[in-house]
Amino acid sequence: MKIFFDVDGVIIEGWHAKPERRKPWDTTLEQDLGISREGLRLALFSPPKPGAEPRISACARGETDLKDTLAVLLPDLGYAGSIDAFVGYWFRKDSNLNQDVLDIVKSLGQCEDVELYLATSQEHHRAAYLWNDLGLKNLFDDIFYSARLGALKDNTDFFARINAQLEIASSERPLFFDDTDEVVATARKAGWDAHVFDRIEDLAQNPRLRRVLGTENT
Repeated sequence: MKIFFDVDGVIIEGWHAKPERRKPWDTTLEQDLGISREGLRLALFSPPKPGAEPRISACARGETDLKDTLAVLLPDLGYAGSIDAFVGYWFRKDSNLNQDVLDIVKSLGQCEDVELYLATSQEHHRAAYLWNDLGLKNLFDDIFYSARLGALKDNTDFFARINAQLEIASSERPLFFDDTDEVVATARKAGWDAHVFDRIEDLAQNPRLRRVLGTENT
């Protein structure tokens, strides 16, 4: 049985589809690095003009390199430090692991015939940080991320390419948890058994997970 988890909003408590659930990584950005939070949001995470997409989107599809993009943007925001130092600060601050979710992941990892994967929109540098530095490689079999696949999670190509790489049959219905309704709907179009994750009960009470973990009668 293949089980997939999103990262942000599921494995990591930071960005969440619901604004009231978000735990921003950049709360002390201006005090720490002298960079305006709003300035960074407008420069990297918001469309630079009507009809355009945020610059981070091209990074997340693997079309541009995050560090190259930041090297152009950050000096105009008053930052004079190294790009690597900024990226390290960002990634460390945005690494608040959801231990309740990880406890279930660890239990699933002890079950026979279970394969655990991450399915997430990430650019190359943060994906490597999550996998190696944060140690998610010790819990999951692989990380499928948007820059690697060349498509964001709101695109059916994202899931179709995972289906192809893992040779997932149409009858297999891999289980997937994500915090975004639109992504869940897109995954379902690709034949996945996708569910919106909001709280730990969404995992603990899922019938398929309960059968795997042997908790269906508890």
